[in-house]
Amino acid sequence: MKTFLSSLYDQFSKQLSTHRFHLLIVIVLSSLLLFSNLHKGGLSGYDDAFYAHEGKQMLYTGDWWSIHINGYQNSEYPPMFIWLEAASMTVFGISDFAAKFPSALAGLLTIILVFGIARELSDEFWLPVCAAWILMLSQYFIKYAMHAMTDVPYTLFFTLSLYFYVKGLKRPWYFVLFGVALASAILTRSVLGLIPVGIVIIHLVVIKRYPVLWSRHFVGGLIVAILLPSIWYVSQYRLHGPAFLNDHFSFIFNKVVIDKPSSDGSFLRGLLEYPWLLLRLYWPWLPLMLIGLAMQIKNAVRERDRMATLLILWVLFVIVPLSLVEAKVLRYIMPVFPAFAILSAIPLARWLPAVGKNRYVPLAYAVLCVAVLLIAVFPKPLKRAEEMSRLAPIAEAHSDQSQRVLIYTSGEARHDYITQFLWYADRFCEHLLDPDKLVERLRVSDSTVFIVDKASYERLVKNSGVTIQELGNTENFVCFRVVGERTLTESHPPIKLIVRDG
Repeated sequence: MKTFLSSLYDQFSKQLSTHRFHLLIVIVLSSLLLFSNLHKGGLSGYDDAFYAHEGKQMLYTGDWWSIHINGYQNSEYPPMFIWLEAASMTVFGISDFAAKFPSALAGLLTIILVFGIARELSDEFWLPVCAAWILMLSQYFIKYAMHAMTDVPYTLFFTLSLYFYVKGLKRPWYFVLFGVALASAILTRSVLGLIPVGIVIIHLVVIKRYPVLWSRHFVGGLIVAILLPSIWYVSQYRLHGPAFLNDHFSFIFNKVVIDKPSSDGSFLRGLLEYPWLLLRLYWPWLPLMLIGLAMQIKNAVRERDRMATLLILWVLFVIVPLSLVEAKVLRYIMPVFPAFAILSAIPLARWLPAVGKNRYVPLAYAVLCVAVLLIAVFPKPLKRAEEMSRLAPIAEAHSDQSQRVLIYTSGEARHDYITQFLWYADRFCEHLLDPDKLVERLRVSDSTVFIVDKASYERLVKNSGVTIQELGNTENFVCFRVVGERTLTESHPPIKLIVRDG
């Protein structure tokens, strides 16, 4: 037995000296983290359910060229992520898992790409290994890789474009794939997809690779990057006219509008917002990342090192422009997380060879793998959309497809509840905001289904003088419809009948 364990230990130690083994371990563990619990937790309202509903509508209508929300045309952003959503639902069916799968797959591929970029940029054995592990264990990145949102898919295409650029410096035909990745980034985040172009051009100038800028492969890649998205943009213009351009670019402008600070102090606070968010949320990697960044700044200044220059430009071109816009959320700079992983790995990669021959290193590696495995096996997913996921099927069962369900949420524009309803029910809805309008619709509606918050239900609905059939309720909402006496003999008798004098 002792001989067997010793042989197993020696074989495991030998495998630790190969990149293939480390990459396989990272792929397996990342897949477990990302996919094993993807079906749990439901979809959050503001973004996840919003995009999932649009993917479902694309699948239902068969119109893969235009985006629709709640039965209406939506021209606010390009279709790449909605295409991915609809494709996933085609394969897995319409489910929470299918809605979150494209982002999770993008997260896995981004981790693999970080391994590949670090390996292309450096000959240090441990750098790609550490970089991939760090991104895999970056809680904020993994969190959003399990949401049906565009942040991680955009990060994938952003990182993929830089990977093909690095490969293209050795084999120029990769610049065509660089253009395809850029086109995908543009079709995900519109003009923000062009940020890698600035990184690449400045990097070529700094490392003095001027001929690449006018080489046929590089220019061809840029043409591909512009041509592919243009096909969709031109088609939408032909279908919807100038209204499409106005809706699309006004939405993009509002998203990236430059903040107009009232004073120098508020401007400075705006510039420091992302460093502050990183200080709060980018742990435990922040100290390593800052050490790695300092090391690379030194290398860039002294030697114009290719890797150092690229990583610094990567960080600057993401954080600086987005620090000038009004809205600042850490996930908006998600494309910088792969660069952070490589920067954090640099000091680790320098330190590991000194302990690499220690006989306890294989044991420590195995323990780390088991720890990640346990995280995947015993998750604590947040529960989302509990109320709408229960009420939406009830509303759907008591209405036909031509009817819009009327939703009232205390007079507040709670779009999270609206998009969750749209995702979990195959019905469109109307969001009422005016209490007088709610009472008016109660008095003229016959068998229309309503979902109303409980406080408004007690205050407005019960005193409206109409006959109510209560269909279901949750902690905060009541689902009901207005009925006449004839409804009592129908196949769906009222769960609760409330009569008030007019």
